[in-house]
Amino acid sequence: MVLALAAGAQADRVRTAKGIGYDGKITGLGSDGLVIEVGGSPRSVPLGDISRIEATAFPDLALAEEAYAQGLAGKAKSFTDAERMYRAILGAGGAPQWLRVLIQSRMYKLYADSGRIPEAFDAYLEVARAAPKLVTDLKLPAPAEDAHDVNQAMLRKVSDALRAAAGRPYATELQSFRVSLLMLEGKPEEVLPLLEPMLASKDERIRQSAMLKQIELLVGSGKADEASARLEAAAEVLSQDHPDDVAFWRGRILKEKGQFEDAALEFMRLPILYAAKDKNRTAEALWYAGQALEAAKATKDEIRKVYQEAVTRYAGTAGADRARRELVRLGG
Repeated sequence: MVLALAAGAQADRVRTAKGIGYDGKITGLGSDGLVIEVGGSPRSVPLGDISRIEATAFPDLALAEEAYAQGLAGKAKSFTDAERMYRAILGAGGAPQWLRVLIQSRMYKLYADSGRIPEAFDAYLEVARAAPKLVTDLKLPAPAEDAHDVNQAMLRKVSDALRAAAGRPYATELQSFRVSLLMLEGKPEEVLPLLEPMLASKDERIRQSAMLKQIELLVGSGKADEASARLEAAAEVLSQDHPDDVAFWRGRILKEKGQFEDAALEFMRLPILYAAKDKNRTAEALWYAGQALEAAKATKDEIRKVYQEAVTRYAGTAGADRARRELVRLGG
């Protein structure tokens, strides 16, 4: 009994978001997730389901995981602490592949939520190359509009990555990210040919991504009426998986048409109904809502409340930074 208790005390521990626990020995990374041997039998746990890991060979990992969990709960400083501890674990050397991939997947979430797009992209690529299936449900964050040199560097990197990703499940997301970059750094005529095969794809996920990119391109080109027609034609399909994007682009189109109050209402759907979908997009929607309210001549108090919500609830995002600048301008 004493030996059994001692062995249990030394076991690696994996806990899922649903509260399921596995105690045993982590042996590596499989195609479906982390592999832990429990009672002599291997169990595969999807990486995205794991809330916390403890590993006897890496005692500091438990502290990093605790800080990461607190960061997810809304404590911004905890994310900073988690990043520092994760980096220290990797810097010490000797980390096996499963641990490197786990840390990079954690760092991806941290970087994406804080608007550190190049670092998020690098972390995504590292996870994708080691375990392609683990990133199939991840969506790369939108690149920043005012980061020309950074975007150009990522364009070169994504082109190289696409050549290596041919036939792999994450190639579609890389294609979509390349389109996003070209929409900022290229010309519309360069992007449209890339969208055509995506719109004709048999993969529903690829088609929906291309639909949204096409609408974005039309709005950015000042073709609000055509964008509106495209959005309404695809709204029923898109609303199933992307209701937040439908509301966001309706808001952008209405704003372009000068219907500012209606635009603000659409933008406010994101923090009210879809806040958990995409932290960066929700913060961006709040900034646009504030802009629309200003154009609609709303009261300063009403406008400030919208910007303040972006700053308070979505700290660290590009939208929150924009909103903070607006508050300074408005004297709040």
